[in-house]
Amino acid sequence: MAQFGVFIELASPESVEMAGWAGWDHCVIDCEHAPIDNAMLPAMLRAARIPAYVRVPNSNPESIQGALDNGSNGVIVPRLRSAAEARAVVDAARFFPQGKRGVNHMVRAAKYSLEPVAEYLEKAASRTRVIAQIETAQALEEVEQIAATPGLDELFIGPYDLSQALEIPGQVLHERLLAAGRRVIGAAQASGIEVSVFVNTDEAARTWIDMGAAIIHYSADTYLLAQVLKETRDRLRTL
Repeated sequence: MAQFGVFIELASPESVEMAGWAGWDHCVIDCEHAPIDNAMLPAMLRAARIPAYVRVPNSNPESIQGALDNGSNGVIVPRLRSAAEARAVVDAARFFPQGKRGVNHMVRAAKYSLEPVAEYLEKAASRTRVIAQIETAQALEEVEQIAATPGLDELFIGPYDLSQALEIPGQVLHERLLAAGRRVIGAAQASGIEVSVFVNTDEAARTWIDMGAAIIHYSADTYLLAQVLKETRDRLRTL
């Protein structure tokens, strides 16, 4: 059965908290496109009643480490281009021996030093989900090698940017994009990892579930709020 999460674009702990109370399986705090920085992250993660992942702004080790040190359940890394970059992402997200992540025992993820160092390092592997976003032409060409990267847990299909890379911008259910999606899903299944995808409609969600995506990121708090505000106002005009 598919899991459903929602993107958080508002720099608001309340938005994260509501997603949990509403029964979503997880949320993704978007530090790539939304005005959310490391100073705001702790409060938003503290409000999470469900697993909360952070889409970092880039693949820089500092961006990845900042999100994880603040206590996120994992990172989604956008604009990946190669298997070499995927290996570097794993290095930045995982401690030795799986990677080369810097160790700071006084951060929120380690309960501000109240969790013993050995316990913190031992549990980090299972606590941390490392997700590579497939949305560039280069990543699609190396998707089999990317999927096979040790320490990677999931491939996330970003259909809007991928549609641009395929020169069909915005056509997120075009057969060319779905064919690319099938290649991503096949690569992930061959390597024993999961696939997630962003959707904005029920039709798209059903399409990707039928294709084999196990995790659906359904829209964002901003979109859902804006739609309900408009639909409610339109309805009230008819009274």
